[in-house]
Amino acid sequence: MVELVELQSDESWGLAASQPLCRVAWSTGSGPVVIPVNHVIHDHTLWFRTSAYSSLVREVDDEMIAVLVDEVDAESKLGWSVQLRGVAHVHWHREEVPEDVLKLHTWASGPRPLWIELAPTEIHGRRLISGD
Repeated sequence: MVELVELQSDESWGLAASQPLCRVAWSTGSGPVVIPVNHVIHDHTLWFRTSAYSSLVREVDDEMIAVLVDEVDAESKLGWSVQLRGVAHVHWHREEVPEDVLKLHTWASGPRPLWIELAPTEIHGRRLISGD
């Protein structure tokens, strides 16, 4: 038997920081969009990089987004997920980005000179645990 439990904020932040990949979701005129990106957590904010002409830059600056970070083992059916929601902000200048965040390197090739910051207004974590 597997039980679903809610996580406290501090544990949720720690888990979100433990994974290098998340999924970012936002709404467009033609419907929702979800993409995977590398991220880093710094001072209770989530940061990721993007290219200058990406849909992220065009559509999420000062708009509500949701981010999901998770880890699930399909065999055991155990794992966790953390959802963060809030307004995204695009940083156009490197000097606006904290030094620790500048260390983030994307997996995808090509220039990613812009940074997107999410200082979430909501964070919700859940864990699937064995009830045995």
